[in-house]
Amino acid sequence: MSQDLYPAGTHRCFACIQWDGRRSYESERRVIKTDAGSEGRCRLRHATTKGSGSCPEFYALR
Repeated sequence: MSQDLYPAGTHRCFACIQWDGRRSYESERRVIKTDAGSEGRCRLRHATTKGSGSCPEFYALR
């Protein structure tokens, strides 16, 4: 599992506060370190989704 850095404003599941996947967030740099292909649980849709997924209900990390 390789992890990459992504900007925090990206409209993907890994950047949403409602996604319970594996990631780390650096608020000072506004960067998320994660594997976009990893799976996590979406609390809005109550389903397992990949971090690279997206949906219209996006709540950005703060």
